[in-house]
Amino acid sequence: MSTLTCQHSIVEVFSIFDDFAKVLALRPKFGRKAKLNLAEAATISLLRSEYNIRTWKGLYKLLKTKFDSEFNLPNYKNFVESMNRNAAILLVLINALLQMNEKQAGVIKLVDSTPLPVCKNKRIKKHKTMKRLASRKKSTMGWFYGLKLHIVSDLMGNILMIKFTTGSVDDREILDKFLDKLSNSLIIADAGYVSAKLTKKAAKNHNTLLTVIRNNMKKITTPLHNYLLNLRPRVETVFSILKEKLGLVTSLPRSEMGYLAHYIHCIFGYMAIRAFRN
Repeated sequence: MSTLTCQHSIVEVFSIFDDFAKVLALRPKFGRKAKLNLAEAATISLLRSEYNIRTWKGLYKLLKTKFDSEFNLPNYKNFVESMNRNAAILLVLINALLQMNEKQAGVIKLVDSTPLPVCKNKRIKKHKTMKRLASRKKSTMGWFYGLKLHIVSDLMGNILMIKFTTGSVDDREILDKFLDKLSNSLIIADAGYVSAKLTKKAAKNHNTLLTVIRNNMKKITTPLHNYLLNLRPRVETVFSILKEKLGLVTSLPRSEMGYLAHYIHCIFGYMAIRAFRN
């Protein structure tokens, strides 16, 4: 069994999420009873991330093999529908974890974005599922078609703020919104966030925006600046875990909700695992 479930039994994990649901009043009072309730969906989502499973089919097989007595699973089709439906409610739990991380975060914050392609470039013209939300943009890795994930994290890799946008959105536009909620912080970013306007706005809430210098800029940096800027790759580690271990980038869903639910479950799994281990 994995590290997390050795420290906490499935029952303990379920009980914690069930208590969350009670406190936040997330249990539906009316309508048809769901195949999987929120606590069950959250626990299953956590297992998916802990076992680094990228597909619902692989997760369903794991649950049937190792945890069949813990969950009263519906058939596969209803299982996927239930997990997608519960993803929207998981956003409330994600928000609670974000608030908890913000309270524990230090002064230094890291901001960055990463592309979330929804298909390969050669299939853009044929791709229909995310046509309403996706757009084309050039990143440091080349052109992609899809969405963007923007985050603010602390030095320990804890996520403090999250924003999804279409791929063509300028990173500075999202940082402008993040600054409305940040105060008394040293914010470190790459050259894509260079902006005199944002630097001035940051100062209003007692923030300092420190960005990587572009090649065409003439500016002297101190050893302290270089040290701080060298901390920036830590936020890239968060993206690396989300993508490489948790399979954040995908082209498998067949609906907008399927894509968004996949992203939500990946982020929730990442944050919940860190919360349990801390």
